[in-house]
Amino acid sequence: MEELLPQTYCQRASLELAALIQHQRRPRGRLRRDSTLLRRFIAEVLGTETPVPELQEGPWQVCTKPLKKPGRGGLGFIPQVQRGGTVIMVNTPREAEELAAFLNLCAMEEFSSR
Repeated sequence: MEELLPQTYCQRASLELAALIQHQRRPRGRLRRDSTLLRRFIAEVLGTETPVPELQEGPWQVCTKPLKKPGRGGLGFIPQVQRGGTVIMVNTPREAEELAAFLNLCAMEEFSSR
């Protein structure tokens, strides 16, 4: 795979995130959309060079949505990343931390609610 600048990954990730958010806002049946491409972008940009905890401070924050009974992986909540009215659900708390760090590093704006 070719070496790309972090900003290129951020731009490409915004397209993938827009599709993911649209699916989460208007799901089709019980189909769950997961993005391995987005996870790869996050791994490429954050790698081992950027300490994730330092990037947690920013407009994108990790939050949770409580569940009435345990969900995936036995969690009593859904890990999420939020900025304003934009909420992105993820599978694990670690994914939420990494996504928030990535979005803060990219200075990603909030996604419209269309």
